[in-house]
Amino acid sequence: MPSFIAYYLQILLLTVAPMLVFGLAVMLCNRLFCMLVGAESGWPLLLFASGLSTPVRELGHLIFAFVTFHRIVDFRLLDLGNEEGELGFVEHDYNRKNPVAVFGNFLFALGPSLLGLFFVLTVVLSCFHGMFTPFMGQISDLTETGAGFADYARATINFFPALFRDASTGVVAKILGCLLIAAVCLGVFVSLDDLKNAWGGMVIYALLALLFAGLTALFDRRLQRILTGGIRLYAVGVTALYLVVLAFAVCMVALGALFFVIRTLFGLDARRAD
Repeated sequence: MPSFIAYYLQILLLTVAPMLVFGLAVMLCNRLFCMLVGAESGWPLLLFASGLSTPVRELGHLIFAFVTFHRIVDFRLLDLGNEEGELGFVEHDYNRKNPVAVFGNFLFALGPSLLGLFFVLTVVLSCFHGMFTPFMGQISDLTETGAGFADYARATINFFPALFRDASTGVVAKILGCLLIAAVCLGVFVSLDDLKNAWGGMVIYALLALLFAGLTALFDRRLQRILTGGIRLYAVGVTALYLVVLAFAVCMVALGALFFVIRTLFGLDARRAD
């Protein structure tokens, strides 16, 4: 029984915990960046941070709402002229008696992170050929040895100079890759509001994971080891990608802090109001 519980918890936690933990960390970076740059003189920075990330976020919402039979009431992938400052949204409704639709709320909450990570993976593979696989292997080794946060941070920091030492791609491609990741990173987060609406979906997911664990536990232990190995590989991939996203998000916050000092010292908001 204890071994089954451990097996079940691995399935449950490894599939969602990295995305939730890192997604909430990026959300904090997003809120801090917006607070630092402000909505007046900092509008160009907000546009850079949101102009690409908002459509990616809302497309993630839209896709998972659609595939889980939610009714799309209205949506905007990007609306720069919104008077309330809401650059994008997806309004949806669903049948509360349909378990697939209820489960869809959980996917709706994770959708922006899933699509955002896929976008970042595409950029890394396109603009930094051959650099992500060794980094992912390094993160996997750290996971196996039970390394601490400082080890992960050190590996991520070392990843950045390695990107530019790589001679397989040109400088222009690397700069473009960095700009694309910087432009989307602050949108690869999990919203607390979405999670609040996803409790029913979380319960369904936990039950599905329990059913999956129970069925696969009936087979040979070698199958369980293969399955947990695949799940761990997925968790390592998500962690490696999110470390890159989080590193860029921290850099964006640092840029926001620098702008905050400049706009405070020179009264940029007051000048814009005049």
